[in-house]
Amino acid sequence: MRILVVGAGAVGGYFGARLTLAGEDVTFVARGAHAEVMRSRGLIVRTPSGELRTPPLRVVELDGARGPFDLALIAVKSPSLAAVSAKLPGLLAADGLAAPLLNGLDSEDVVARDVGAPRVIAAIAYMSSGVAGPGEIETLAPTRAGLAPYRPGQEARVEATAALLERAGIPVRRGADHRAMLWEKMVWNAPFNAICALTGQRAGVVAERMEDLTRAAMLEVIAVARAEGAEISEATADAMLALTRSEFPLTEPSMLQDVRAGRATEVDILQGAVVERARRAGVDTPVLHTLATLVRGLSPRANAPSAGR
Repeated sequence: MRILVVGAGAVGGYFGARLTLAGEDVTFVARGAHAEVMRSRGLIVRTPSGELRTPPLRVVELDGARGPFDLALIAVKSPSLAAVSAKLPGLLAADGLAAPLLNGLDSEDVVARDVGAPRVIAAIAYMSSGVAGPGEIETLAPTRAGLAPYRPGQEARVEATAALLERAGIPVRRGADHRAMLWEKMVWNAPFNAICALTGQRAGVVAERMEDLTRAAMLEVIAVARAEGAEISEATADAMLALTRSEFPLTEPSMLQDVRAGRATEVDILQGAVVERARRAGVDTPVLHTLATLVRGLSPRANAPSAGR
C-alpha cells in the first residue's frame, strides 16, 4: 500500500513514523528545516513508553508528490486544507481513500467536494503532542485514532484502515456516526483550546482550577451538537474532565502552541464554528462566544492564513 501523509507536524509526523516503522510505503509532504532533517536523518518520536527513530524518509513538496496513492492522511492546518484537497484527485488511486486528521467539523466535506464522498472517511486523532524541533516530535500521553464512515456502506473500508493503523501501533476507536464522532471531539477541543490559550496553562491545570468554566463551555458544545442531531450525553463533559486529569494533564493544546509561537489560531473552526452553528440553531452559547472573542483578541494575526503543520 502506498500512503501519502500531507503535513508532517505532530499529527502527521507521528502517524507517518508509525506506519513507516511498520514497513509501509510512506511519502511525506513537508517543507523547511523539518523536512530537511526528515530526509537526512528521519524522525525521532518521543512517547511516554519510549523513543521511536525512523530511517531517512521520503519527503517531497505537494507539487512533487507522484501518485497513485492508496491512502492519503491529511494533517495540515485548516487554512491549507482547500489547496491540499484540490491536488488530491491527481494523487489518489481510482479506489484510493482520503482521511483528514484535522480539527473542526467540516474537513471531510471539503475533501469530498474534490475527490467524491465514496473516497473519504472521517478520521480524528486523540493525542497530546508537539514538534519539539526539526525532525523531533514529542507526545505526552497515549495516542489513539478515531475512524467512522463518511457515507453509508463504507464500513469495510473503515475496518481495513483501522487494521492498518493498529498494525502500526495506533489503537483505533471505530464509530458508526461520523458527525457524533467529530462533535464529541469538539466537546473537548473548543473549551480546552481556548481556555489553555488564554491562561497559558496546560489542560490538567485548567481541569482542576477552572472546572466550572470548562464544564459550562462543554455543555454549550453538547447543546449545539444535539441541536444538529448528534447524540451526545451531557455526562460526556464530566467523563472528559476525568480523562483529562488522568491521561492528558500535561497536554498543551494546539491553540496554546500557536499563540506562543505567534501563529494564527484555529478560532474560526473551533469556538467560532460552534458559535455560528449555535446562532443558526437558536442555541445560546454565552461562554463560547466570550472565549471566541477573547481568543480573537490575542493576536492581530488570529484570522490570518497559516501554513500547514
